[in-house]
Amino acid sequence: MTIRTRLTLWYSSLLATLIVVFGISLFAILNYTWNNQVEENMLFVAQQTVANITENPTSGQIELQAPEALDMITYPYLVQVRRADGTLVTSTSGRLDPFDSDMLKSQDRVVREVMVGKIHALVMTQPLKSDHNGAIVGTVQILSSLTTIDTATERLFRIMLGVGLVALLMSFMVGSVIAGQALQPIDTISQAAKEITASGDLSKRVPYHGPPDELGQLTATFNATLGRLERLFLTQRRFVADVSHELRTPLTTVQGNLDLIKRWGNDPTSLEAIDGEVKRMSRLVGDLLLLAQADSGRLPLVEASVELSAVAFDVFRQAQVLATEVELRLGSIEAVHVLGDEDRLRQLLLNLVTNAIKYTPAGGHVIISVTQNEGFAFIRVSDTGIGIPEEDLAHIFDRFYRVDKARSREMGGTGLGLSIASWITEAHKGRIWAESEVGKGSVFTVRLPSLDKAEPTESLAETRPRISVPGIRRRSRSGIAEVKDNRDSKIGKEPVVDKAAPDATPEIADFSDLPPVQADPKNPDGDTPGKLRPKPSPDG
Repeated sequence: MTIRTRLTLWYSSLLATLIVVFGISLFAILNYTWNNQVEENMLFVAQQTVANITENPTSGQIELQAPEALDMITYPYLVQVRRADGTLVTSTSGRLDPFDSDMLKSQDRVVREVMVGKIHALVMTQPLKSDHNGAIVGTVQILSSLTTIDTATERLFRIMLGVGLVALLMSFMVGSVIAGQALQPIDTISQAAKEITASGDLSKRVPYHGPPDELGQLTATFNATLGRLERLFLTQRRFVADVSHELRTPLTTVQGNLDLIKRWGNDPTSLEAIDGEVKRMSRLVGDLLLLAQADSGRLPLVEASVELSAVAFDVFRQAQVLATEVELRLGSIEAVHVLGDEDRLRQLLLNLVTNAIKYTPAGGHVIISVTQNEGFAFIRVSDTGIGIPEEDLAHIFDRFYRVDKARSREMGGTGLGLSIASWITEAHKGRIWAESEVGKGSVFTVRLPSLDKAEPTESLAETRPRISVPGIRRRSRSGIAEVKDNRDSKIGKEPVVDKAAPDATPEIADFSDLPPVQADPKNPDGDTPGKLRPKPSPDG
């Protein structure tokens, strides 16, 4: 049985129940009203009849004062007056037998429905009591025929039965049509699902032009599901194609160099090329494994309070090895704490910085900034690179998406760095976006919930802790600029104050005036003091 049929039957059954309940209630109310009206009229006739009866003080028998007026008083009701011994005094109907013989000895007034011959009637029995001793001296019985009421009731029953049957039939038909129209989107969804299953075309959608009710929401949800499935399948196909292409290029290179080695013997250049391609494939596989674990939820984050300024300095030192032709600088750095995984946040920032360095031409600059505003921490990596076209901004965080595929492969990229950065941001309940203009550069911004309170007022701004930075130029209130070598200081320690001005208050470090810093070739990892040195000026 279909849902349409079940809904129609439920609707018709409910309507039938309502009609039956309404009919029974109507008949009960009408019967009560009619009988009550008849009883009131009979009681009035009984009172008028009793008023016309007197008791003979000598014989103690009851007598009528004006027998000729009784018919006019009691019309249209029939009246019988009997003495206590059952003797008939008068009868307006000419009938000699009592209307209700069982109630002749009743001590109280009684109203009953009886069959008098073949007539369905209502009989009221009113006892007559003596004014002297209160004994019953007679009985008055009044009969009212219920034939008219029975006829009206029967006619009403037939009318209601016919109307009820017609109403049920109409309700079944209308309910079937309404249920069919209401469930039409479900049939459409079912047909669309069958067509999609048969054709494998996920671009089809279910058309719906009705109101935004439950079925409209169901249709919208189904279409949204189809859209998501379509994107997932397209992503999967593109992913497989991109992985195949990404692996084919290094494998071809490896195979070609192996053929050269087989033909000409050991060749350092070929071995170096093979080593580079193997490392690139290792990075690609590692990134794919990371994203696969992230998608499956098997890559838990070690949550702790992380100071983003410390992460920014670590990435700044680490990225110096890559920034051989690009000026890497620190912008505004504030001591901001977030809840997250320090290693993943470092990887996030390093991916953004590495990406900026790759696409910034020689002589350009990349700036790292960490700020706080309205309860959020902001990490910004800006560059003066080639920029990103506007139509590509919405896709740069997709896996294996490249604006310039050939150039990206020449630079050794895997096309997964920004995807990993996006996942790390979302895992930390943050948001990442990019702003760019072709030929002028790009700005990547990461917003994360901050653990710190709102910024202090200006009156307290100079008293908050400062961050000690290697080779930071600080200005005392006396106006004398000095450069302190704080290479051994750690982030979070007390700020360094100019000893020449003991009453001076340290100010926020201004990184815009810093000279670029290069890594020591002998110590590229920067694990020991003395690893950073100022870049020589053009003047020497």
